[in-house]
Amino acid sequence: MSAHGWGALADDAAAREIVEVALDAVDGRAEYADVRLVEAEETRVYRQLGAATDARVEHNVGIGVRVLVDGVWGFAALPLADSADAATAARRAHTLAVASAGTSAPIRLPQVEARSGRYETAVEQDPFAVSADERHDLLSAALAAASAPPEIVSAQAGVNAKRQHRHFGSSIGSRQHQHFVETGVLVLVIAAGHGDVQRRSYPNSFHGDTGAAGWEFVLGRDLVANAARVGEEAVALLTAPVAPSGTADVVIGAQQLSLQIHESAGHALELDRMIGDEANFAGTSFIGVEDIGRLRYGSPAVNITSDPTVPGTRGSFAYDDEGTPAHRRALVEGGVIRNALSNLDSVARTGAALTGAARADGWAYSPVCFATHVHLEPGSGSLDELCDRLGDGYYIEDNRSWSIDERRLNFQFGTEVAYEVRGGKRGRLLKNFSYGGITPRFWNSVEAVAGPEEARIFGYPCGKGEPKQWSFLSHGAAPALVRDLRIGVA
Repeated sequence: MSAHGWGALADDAAAREIVEVALDAVDGRAEYADVRLVEAEETRVYRQLGAATDARVEHNVGIGVRVLVDGVWGFAALPLADSADAATAARRAHTLAVASAGTSAPIRLPQVEARSGRYETAVEQDPFAVSADERHDLLSAALAAASAPPEIVSAQAGVNAKRQHRHFGSSIGSRQHQHFVETGVLVLVIAAGHGDVQRRSYPNSFHGDTGAAGWEFVLGRDLVANAARVGEEAVALLTAPVAPSGTADVVIGAQQLSLQIHESAGHALELDRMIGDEANFAGTSFIGVEDIGRLRYGSPAVNITSDPTVPGTRGSFAYDDEGTPAHRRALVEGGVIRNALSNLDSVARTGAALTGAARADGWAYSPVCFATHVHLEPGSGSLDELCDRLGDGYYIEDNRSWSIDERRLNFQFGTEVAYEVRGGKRGRLLKNFSYGGITPRFWNSVEAVAGPEEARIFGYPCGKGEPKQWSFLSHGAAPALVRDLRIGVA
């Protein structure tokens, strides 16, 4: 499927003309300028027991322009009605840069090469071409399956899709055209009885799961069968024993581990947080710029990579929102921090390596450091082999709750399910499992990571900044064995 054929910015040549108008408006008046021209359309259909279908479609198109004058940034954005808006936004950005002189230490951007190209999400079935009846029938069947047990008091199922035309141009000569499609699905159930309330979700407990793909992403999740499964598991949790407290060896499943990566690695390694830019908004980091290349963050089994070149993920792209080409970069290698998630501005101020992690929530926001596709590299062996290596302990999966301090150091998480493991074999179901720790101590307790056949990828939304903006990213992991983990903390 081609991403072309819808919207005002489907044609690369026409979009490029608008980009040129904006750049021409500040030509010769700035040290650097870049333009992001974005059109986005999103559809969401959610159904809940006993409620009317919630169906929404949102569409926007606009332009954002950054200008650097005497080392100071100016940024302006406008919804786009015609090409005159591009010139207006550029002139406003220049005016703001000039007016902001002296408000911050001037920066000098690193030398980067002009890069041009095109990128398009591979899609088998256009999610926007799927009929309303097909969506309705799928969600109805999922709700019926999930709510079959009488103890289910709430059930929700939903599908979503988003498509974007993103065009970029800079004063150094970069011209880029990217066309994205993403599709997602979720089911969430709540059971009540026996003096308790429990929840189960699929395929990701954090707002469902989304990937860079078409409707085939939804079909591949076998929603109805899994809705029935999580409904039955939610009921089983009502009478399951409460997980113990103390210290134990634990195998953490891929979904829970993906959120652990997000909270204690992805955010902790954002370079703008490391230098204090987010102190009043989303917090800082226990990692400093001086720690890059020297701090032991985890055990030798811990290798965390930023790689937006992996196809099909919510963090996949060919160029970030400053035009930096996507490439694979080790963040943590053999347990040692090697790089941070950086953009041009943070690199200019620190001298750190440019990793191409500038992300912006559409045209109305200036790019900040955000995760791309950040994943824990798999080790070797199956989940069964990992549990055998565990011996006695617990297997946990699917996040229920999370909390982490503003420096990404002290944390606690709760999971939807846990299983007792004895002699390497999974046994009885347990509820209300929780664990906590200190980030480097936790990652240094990772003894082994399962192999590629056990790895899974999850799409996430994440917010930061002021005004707050959302980025859409992904994390992958295979289950990991963690020794001497503090459990029963919440």
